Amino acid sequence: MRFYNRKQELELMGMLDAGKPSFLVITGKRRVGKTELIRQYTRNRKALYLFVDSNKSIDVLMDEFDSLVRETLELPDYIRLGEPESFLRFITSYESELVLAIDEFQRFLKVHPSFINQLQRYWDMRSDNCKVFLIVSGSSIGMIKKIFIEAQAPLFKRADNIMTLKPFTILETFEMLEEVGVKDLEEKLNLYFLFGRTIYYYRLFEKYQCTGFRDALEKLIFSDLAPLKDEVRDILIEEFGKEHSTYYEIISAISQGKCSKSEISEMTHVSASSLSAYFYDLIGLLDVVEHRVPITDKPQKSKRGRYFLKDNFFRFYGRFMYPMLSQYMGGNYRSLTEKVLQEWQSHTGKIFEDMVRELISEQMVHYYPIIGNWWNRRGDEIDILGINNEKGRVLAVEVKNRELTEDEARDILRLSTEKTEQIRELSKMDIEAGIVARKIEGRESLEKDGFLVWELRDLFSEMIL
Repeated sequence: MRFYNRKQELELMGMLDAGKPSFLVITGKRRVGKTELIRQYTRNRKALYLFVDSNKSIDVLMDEFDSLVRETLELPDYIRLGEPESFLRFITSYESELVLAIDEFQRFLKVHPSFINQLQRYWDMRSDNCKVFLIVSGSSIGMIKKIFIEAQAPLFKRADNIMTLKPFTILETFEMLEEVGVKDLEEKLNLYFLFGRTIYYYRLFEKYQCTGFRDALEKLIFSDLAPLKDEVRDILIEEFGKEHSTYYEIISAISQGKCSKSEISEMTHVSASSLSAYFYDLIGLLDVVEHRVPITDKPQKSKRGRYFLKDNFFRFYGRFMYPMLSQYMGGNYRSLTEKVLQEWQSHTGKIFEDMVRELISEQMVHYYPIIGNWWNRRGDEIDILGINNEKGRVLAVEVKNRELTEDEARDILRLSTEKTEQIRELSKMDIEAGIVARKIEGRESLEKDGFLVWELRDLFSEMIL
């Protein structure tokens, strides 16, 4: 699989490299491609890649770094860098061209916290002739903030730039699937519903020569040697240790449609009042959960907030793996695969809605600067609600992950309009109603009557499908 669409990031890295000494921080959620970006940039450059393994002591880690540095830079035997201070002193005074990347840098907080303060001191004292481009990366976003961004952070304002690597867009993900041989739109959708925008999983898809969605399930997840068999569990153990099972419970509850604190509490052993600390980690550290409020509410004051999983693979794991872990560990893969296939339509309904909301929002944000979803305590919901206060207009769009007849579409549009009229803040605005479905009978008639209509293929019209 070729390297995808990180042109701006590579250009920034090149700019900082040319202005050495420079210090770049790269962060972003796990599997987003941070390490691959570093490898791509350092290819054909004099570079050192060092990985911070939290299972190693600082002594073992520094011995490893010392060996790598001396071998790569061909240093004489009398130069020893096995102590943190000698290593940092050498690096910040090195006067030859060098790109030095330290991956999972935040783990020093566990391995040897003083390394971070020592780096601050030596970086501040670095030689004017230093020719090092220092790159540190980390997937624990919250920890990176504590080290570099918060006001009291030890390396606050030391980095020349903090680059947050974002996942690929939906359209980029579908284009990537096209290039690896997945041509059918339904197959692309199902793979997206399973893996989201995490490129690492698609690299595995190609490496294991998967041919489609079911093949990916069987080769990558439901087999004794599957590379993703323990993916989520391992991530949670690494981040949260013995408490990982509690985070697992919360993720599973959200995966099964429990979105409020009270609902999540009922499915876990955690009281509603104690959930905030866990959400702080799942939102701030792992970036796999998000807290939403209705688009008409002020985030700081709303009491109607809900929690949703942002990561499709975590959704899958929480829905199909955790509740049936005994079967999974017992190797009962065939029945689990069948269960996934039987329940796939219901499982992917909300994922489809989120996907459509993002794509429609990109198209309509120019006309409706405020756009998102809406709900009330009675259970009424509007999938996509756009607001233009300046022009006094509202957009209400419903999303259905199925084909619709014209009568069904008209009923949905009528109900959507009625719900919008009942929202007090919007009751005096002009309403524009729309609908999204896989296919809609009588589309021309609906559009003639002033409704906005999107079918599945319209959402990917820029692509060759």
